[in-house]
Amino acid sequence: MKKIILLYIFIFTTLFSSDDIGGYKAFTQAKNHYLNGNFDQAKIEFENFIEIYKDSKLVNSHYPDYYIAMNYYEIGELKNALKYLDSSIYTPEYLKFPGFKKSNYFEFRRGFYLGEIYSRLGYFTNAHYQYLTLIKDYYSPDLEPFEKKALNILASKNPYYNYILEIKYKNNYKNIDKLKDDDLKMIGHYLYSKGLFLEFYKAYKKSINSTSNNKEIVIGTLNILEEADQYDLMIDLIKNQFSSGNTDSDYYYFWGNALKKSNKPLEAIQKYKLVDRSPYLEKSIYSIGRIYFILENYEEAILWSKKLDTDKAHELLTRSYFNSSQMDLFKESAIKYIQTYPNSNLAGYYRNMLYNESKNPNYLNWIIKHNLNSYYYQVAFNITKTARVLEEYPINYKMRVYKDSLAVLGQLSGLGDPQLLIIESDTLNFPEDKTFETFIKTSYLEKIKLYDLAMRSSLSAEEEFSKYSNLYPYLYPRYYNDLVKKYSKKYDVEEALIFSLIREGSKFEPGLIFKGTYFGLLQLDLKTAKLYDPDITFEKLLDPEVNIHIGVKHLEYLLSDFNDNISLTIAGFYDGKDLVSSWKLDKNGDIDVEQIPYSDSQEFIKNVITSYYKYKNLYKD
Repeated sequence: MKKIILLYIFIFTTLFSSDDIGGYKAFTQAKNHYLNGNFDQAKIEFENFIEIYKDSKLVNSHYPDYYIAMNYYEIGELKNALKYLDSSIYTPEYLKFPGFKKSNYFEFRRGFYLGEIYSRLGYFTNAHYQYLTLIKDYYSPDLEPFEKKALNILASKNPYYNYILEIKYKNNYKNIDKLKDDDLKMIGHYLYSKGLFLEFYKAYKKSINSTSNNKEIVIGTLNILEEADQYDLMIDLIKNQFSSGNTDSDYYYFWGNALKKSNKPLEAIQKYKLVDRSPYLEKSIYSIGRIYFILENYEEAILWSKKLDTDKAHELLTRSYFNSSQMDLFKESAIKYIQTYPNSNLAGYYRNMLYNESKNPNYLNWIIKHNLNSYYYQVAFNITKTARVLEEYPINYKMRVYKDSLAVLGQLSGLGDPQLLIIESDTLNFPEDKTFETFIKTSYLEKIKLYDLAMRSSLSAEEEFSKYSNLYPYLYPRYYNDLVKKYSKKYDVEEALIFSLIREGSKFEPGLIFKGTYFGLLQLDLKTAKLYDPDITFEKLLDPEVNIHIGVKHLEYLLSDFNDNISLTIAGFYDGKDLVSSWKLDKNGDIDVEQIPYSDSQEFIKNVITSYYKYKNLYKD
């Protein structure tokens, strides 16, 4: 009977599908039977699929293995389930980007069900290990249900795991003093990723007086407190360490940061000078130089920036030469860098400075030619009224040339499973035309609404896409366009401003949680969001519509407060209205981006302003 079915499927797929698409269709049909609870039929079709298409890229990707395993699990064939679940390690290219927590698409589900199968087969040590792999130091909505189940199972055998469960999911810190150092660190990072670290820290401090001699825990805690703007708590923790005899010089770097951000620059310098080894020595030296620069003590800024050989130190040195009127040294430093890195953003900055010093229009023309994606391109355009002319990429011609290779992608996009399209597109290879290859990947990722991956794809070819008028918009896309239009119209906020903040804040990743504080597309923090919705939770902020709605409402407020000044509004959105109000403004009452005291703020604000004008110029509708 099985041979008859195999013959039927083989004839069907040969007559009605190409060899390339047939395996995808056969797998999709079997998977749909599994998802609909038709496990016996799914078993027949999965086994036929594996036998016929065993050498296909789909089978070799191991993506089907999870569904095959789970179908065997449902019908009680546990050894077959274990075989396929063990091999279901599917790692698409996008999981290899820096920043992704998962290395395997099925990681959480796979880990839990491996534990279940091992347990039912009597392999209790293996099961215990699998459940332990689900206890992570970060929050993920995909992970949470499996981690809770795993902790409950572990706690039924060992009450220690109930302490972890109580803290992570019930905010009960009663037994915090019974945790091991490694688990304290893990829970601290986890709660921080949910925006709950301060509650944990207060309980931690109360229980063990912050006298841990585990340097890794202390450094991790200081990093988190700094990101949460808890500078007094940072200093308190460091002082407790010193009073306990833990006088590591690295702690002075964090003490200096806390003082600097508490507006005590000279005290910060004294602490930075006490750092005596890497990796914090170089950071401390740069911080000292930058503080002196902000204080307009350029002689000291030059002295300290000369101690380092980095782009940031080079910028600080060159700006210090300029501001102290040492023009020969400024020109020598700037021109040398431009010659080495002509297309960099910093080269655009130096060209703008050279123009301001000499009024030679050639510097502006070179910005137009070489620094299209730089903040200073818009500065140059505003003066010269000249735009860089981009040629058109021959998309239609390329589509005709590669039509056979692209036919499969077109058919796959209609099967309803984005991962199948990703498996096929990951193996696309046009060795003579990587620009076209990236364009195809980007456009298909757009089509299946994996917008953050599409953004990553286009940015990977930023230099090439910047050469062509019809590829350039992929660097400044309008994903979530319907939602942006809806709330732009409701609150009278420019679409260009909303898109630019999404692009620079989250790169269109709706589930992004940054520094345990900023959530979703517009990277809103809970404190700001609660001004507009007292019942908001961080989970709700990961919903694109909720995030855009609240974010645009906040932009409306800032625009009103800053008299529709775009630069100040962007700065207020990133750093908060109160902090921005203390910054130096230029003679026109606008923000002076070159004098923003914090380098991360300066970089972000420049990037958003750049994107804002790109969106305005690209989309006139």
